[in-house]
Amino acid sequence: MADKEHNSEWISEVRNNESREDSLRMIEDALEVDSDNALLWVEAADLNLPPRSRGKPIDPTLSQSANALRCLRSAVECDPSMDEAWALGGLILVDHLGMLEDALEWWSNYMEVNPESPVPFIEQASILARYGDYDKASQVSDQILSLEGASLSTSQKRRLEDVRRSLHDAMKKNKTDIFRPQDPNDQKWGKISKFRNQKPISQTYFLFFMIAPFVFMIGFVASASLSSYGAGGQVATFMTILIAFYGLTRASEPLFRWMNRNATDLDRALDIEMASGKTCISEDIRGGRLYKKMLTYRPPAWLERHEKIVAGGQRISRKWSTEFIPK
Repeated sequence: MADKEHNSEWISEVRNNESREDSLRMIEDALEVDSDNALLWVEAADLNLPPRSRGKPIDPTLSQSANALRCLRSAVECDPSMDEAWALGGLILVDHLGMLEDALEWWSNYMEVNPESPVPFIEQASILARYGDYDKASQVSDQILSLEGASLSTSQKRRLEDVRRSLHDAMKKNKTDIFRPQDPNDQKWGKISKFRNQKPISQTYFLFFMIAPFVFMIGFVASASLSSYGAGGQVATFMTILIAFYGLTRASEPLFRWMNRNATDLDRALDIEMASGKTCISEDIRGGRLYKKMLTYRPPAWLERHEKIVAGGQRISRKWSTEFIPK
């Protein structure tokens, strides 16, 4: 414990008195002497990433993400109990590098260290749902119920709810209706190609042009009906508008997802390309507005790695599937 506190104090002193470049150099020098120090590896990972900002986050490049991940792998090897290293590593693998297969293995390794944590189950179920492998995603999701005393944070509950909603929607479909981007003969490729120049509808646009007019009409009717009740009528009108907005927003979610179904399918194809390291999207779709718009939602490191995959031009096998097997 004393050594850990001493290391923390030394790291804090270095960070406060040196630039990020000099701090990283000093940390790396220290690691040459003490390569089993997990705290130093985590600090090196953080220094390899862009500095945290109060405004819009600065996304790392491919090189920065790879260097940070290398340090985090060393950190969890030295001290498997460092949850912050596992969390940051999983984030980089999925969001910045798109290495979904590696992320599945990463969370399986964490599961061995902390079998009572719901985090790896949520992360793995989320990845499998992105693949469209709903059977495996359901198996992993169901395992959360067997954990004793597992408590979920608000964000974890929201992510788990999103996964289960995807699973619920998938259960309504036939297996032949689930998009498999690795199959060039999948019928959904034809629809994506047909609407390749149609950009996805944003949530703001949908709410403003689809929901707001109905809420306005409901508010107008409520105001006219309750105007004779004075202040109480105004409060009732305001509450009616709030309830109408919330209710219509929730009720219209399936419509919003249906309108963006081509964007959602293309997003899955991009995930499959990144997971497999091979291509499945045709050139005519890559030249469309939809494809170009979907790329704007991805961070720089992801785009750098994807560009290399596309440049390689190796086509994915139509039988490709994840090698992950739920435990």
